[in-house]
Formats: sequence, C-alpha cells, structure tokens
Amino acid sequence: MTKIHYFTDEFPDKDYAPTTSSTHEQSKLWPAYLPVSTDRVFIFERSKNAQLVVYTANYSDRAKRVLDPKWPLDINWQSFGWTDHPTSNATGMLERKMAWGYSHSRSAGKDGTLLYDITLNALPTRAAQLYFDESGAIVLQTTINGAPSRLWKVFVATGSSKAFIPKVLYVELYGTDVASGADMYERITVA
Repeated sequence: MTKIHYFTDEFPDKDYAPTTSSTHEQSKLWPAYLPVSTDRVFIFERSKNAQLVVYTANYSDRAKRVLDPKWPLDINWQSFGWTDHPTSNATGMLERKMAWGYSHSRSAGKDGTLLYDITLNALPTRAAQLYFDESGAIVLQTTINGAPSRLWKVFVATGSSKAFIPKVLYVELYGTDVASGADMYERITVA
C-alpha cells in the first residue's frame, strides 16, 4: 500500500517560515531533518510548503572532484522531514526554465583555478561563482547585503497564485561572509 504525502501542523501547506537556527551539522540555515551531504551547495525554502529545492554538485569525475562542465549543479525537489516516505525528484524542464534553473559558463579565478559563473533564474541580476574553497568544500558565492558571501539558502515568500504560478512577495538570501565568516542576510522585496 502506498502512503500519501501529507502536511502536518509542524510543516503546514502554507505560511512556512525560513529555517534560521536548526541543529543541522552543515548549516544552521538548513532544516535539521535534511540528510548530511558534502555535495549539497544551497537550498531554496518556500513559504508555500515544506518541500525544498536542493542544489548539489554534479560531477563528471567524482573521485577527482571535477564538476560536469555541461551541468555543474543538479537540482532536485526533496520532501525530507514532513512525510513518512521522503522523496527526491528532479525538477522538470519548465520548472528549471521558469524558476529553479540556471545558466553557467566556465572561467578562471584570480589564482587561475577553475570556477563557474552562475546566473540563477530566480535571481537573474545577482552574479554568482561556483568553486571549491581552500578546504575542498563546494561553494556558491554571491553578494549578500553588499558583501561577497557563501550562499546557503534562498527563502521565497509567495502570495496567491494566478494560473498555478505563485506571486513572489519577497526573497531572502542567507549566507556567510567569505572573508569574516559572519552571518549575512538580505531581503529583496519583489511585490
């Protein structure tokens, strides 16, 4: 018998708040129920429901930690935490084109290391770079509140939908300053 996914009082189907102080060992900005993964780069949380959009490193050679130049980030819906049967499903072509996708190009960092210039469809005016930091961690760096920062999460608050497309009210960026390690936050009002 297949169990149906359902929302609970803890994870409602609307008015979901961003995670800001969880016990997750990789980031206090990620829900504690999210499994640990060194390949995870950042997530989108949404006010609409508790389902996450998760971006992970996509390797052409995992052993050598070489990103796939055709598609360096993989994007999946994940339902961990609010259902008895968590799932991970690839985002669809339309979803990637409209909201969750990205464009990219290869370039070289100041020290000559390979990085990818990334433009997220959800944040088209915010330049970002995907690279491995000195410790070997995969990082998406962008500007948050004027400072170069590692992006951990984007929270999207939406209102009523029109033709199945929710109206975005505001977007919140959460990260850490790459120089100081300080927490960074920025709210971008859309509507």
